[in-house]
Amino acid sequence: LLHLGLVAKVPRAKYGCDLLKRPAREAIADADKTVPESLGLVSGVCFVLALVVTEAFDARYLDASEYSAAMLAIALAILLGFADDILDLEWKYKYVLPPLMALPLLSAYDGGTTVAPPRAFRSLLVDGGGTKTALGDIVHAVLSRLGGGVLEAGAGLVDLGRAYQIYMVLLAVFCTNAINIYAGVNGLEAGQAYVVACAIIVMSAIELGANNADSTPNHLFAVTVMLPFASTTLALLRSNWYPATVFVGDTFTNYAGMALAVVAILGHFPLMLLLLMLPQLLNFLISVPQLFKLAPCPRHRLPTYDEATGLLRASRLNDRARTVAPERDQMNLTLINVVLRASGGLTEPALAAALLGLQAAACGAGLALRFALAGRVY
Repeated sequence: LLHLGLVAKVPRAKYGCDLLKRPAREAIADADKTVPESLGLVSGVCFVLALVVTEAFDARYLDASEYSAAMLAIALAILLGFADDILDLEWKYKYVLPPLMALPLLSAYDGGTTVAPPRAFRSLLVDGGGTKTALGDIVHAVLSRLGGGVLEAGAGLVDLGRAYQIYMVLLAVFCTNAINIYAGVNGLEAGQAYVVACAIIVMSAIELGANNADSTPNHLFAVTVMLPFASTTLALLRSNWYPATVFVGDTFTNYAGMALAVVAILGHFPLMLLLLMLPQLLNFLISVPQLFKLAPCPRHRLPTYDEATGLLRASRLNDRARTVAPERDQMNLTLINVVLRASGGLTEPALAAALLGLQAAACGAGLALRFALAGRVY
């Protein structure tokens, strides 16, 4: 409710143009910039205030150092995301900043660094007699330099050592940028974060219902952080849904990714988060050639509005400005464009609903794998 009230009161000093509701090459005048940007700042501030109030009333149920580290990491993400909205930072800085934001998490993390690979992979590391195989010796030699190794007594469990900390940093980098590059459609950024947050709440509620003393603090922490996050994100989604009256900006995508990374790292389920964010991971893999300059990449890879049909279609390199020679023109590499090409074109709200449906399906599959199939795989 606080967020809904503040949206209308924040000074609209920065406006943007909704590019999906106009022909691709139509010039943008100041009068076309009618939607306030960076309003993720409002939901972010409300989110942090909710976390502070929660700590004040529920301190006895929380690990003070972990919770404070989580709030600090999220606050840094909001600050740096807002700086990005104002300064329009280059992409190289967007890869450097998340590791700095993750430092409080690394200092507060006191969990183990041992992981259980799937049974099929464990059998490649340790044979039936509990002795490391040739591959197991190689993996052990590499991980031993990082303070880890293959545990024979654990039937193939792998201690990642300091590599686990590197993995946590990479997870923070991925989460903060994955939502940012899977965006541009009204309601998609806030919608995907909301769906993933709800999936985490459902997962943690099931785990808490199981009364496992070892995991209860982790999932209680996850629920405590995700409930206010989902609430403030839903309020933002209300204003960002088609036709959007506000844009969420890099502020939201930055802190939303960090919030998800925080609960996964300190809640000890980082691999599960990747399952829940399968569409973002798939979008990243599809986008790799353009993200790493292996293929031409225009400034905007958004879908293109077809004035004749009123539908969105998969965008091409030269849609908004000439990027390559006409004979080299091709589709921009994003999951959004793949969905549009497969469907033949969709209206913007239908596209957002389809993508969020895909997100919900991925989350459902991830939860099914965790609770129904995990015993067969692990």
